[in-house]
Order: sequence, then C-alpha cells, then structure tokens
Amino acid sequence: MSTNSITTREFYNAVIAAAISDEVTTKAQSLLDSLDTRNEKRKSADSKEKRESANRRGLVLDFLKTHPMEQFTRDAIAAELGISAAQVTAACRVLGDAVTKTEVKIDKARRVVYQLA
Repeated sequence: MSTNSITTREFYNAVIAAAISDEVTTKAQSLLDSLDTRNEKRKSADSKEKRESANRRGLVLDFLKTHPMEQFTRDAIAAELGISAAQVTAACRVLGDAVTKTEVKIDKARRVVYQLA
C-alpha cells in the first residue's frame, strides 16, 4: 500500500487533463466547481473562535477606553477581564494602532504595558 496520496482537487484536475471523454471531463469539472463553492462558503463562515476573539478584542478595547491615561500589563488586563494573558496579547496585537505597546521596567524586570493610543 502506497502512502502517497493526492488531493481531491489534484484528482479532478488530472481527470480533466486526461480528457477521457466529454462526459467524464464535464463531471470532473462540475465536481471541481462544487469543491470551490464549498471552500468559499467555509472560508467566509464565521466560526465560534472568530466570534469569541472579536468579543475579547472588544472587551480589551472597552477596558482601555475606561482607563485612557493608564498603562496596564497584560496580566492586569487579563485578571480584570477574566481571560488569559495570551488572549490579551493576541487581542492587543490585532487592535494595532488603537493600542500602544510600551516596554517598561517593573521590579527590575522588563514588562510590556498597554495603553489606549
């Protein structure tokens, strides 16, 4: 048994290229088109993780808006909002220009703090 396998798309393209008969080529093209349609729907679908991520970005931004002149470490924001520090970092990275990221010294250690831009 061979471990080499081809994808469905590669198979349909090979069938089309082989031009076995008009009927087979038409069917392969039809299946390839339906595969493209299915993939487009999947790409544009809003997943649970995307919705949760957007919600976390909103929470972080709202928190920083309520404290506009203060700087917070990711751990402080995470504790206040009840989410993980990694989720805070990801949210701030995606928020981009809306949030300012600065490195400061806190207790002899360099820490990243976030502030509303």
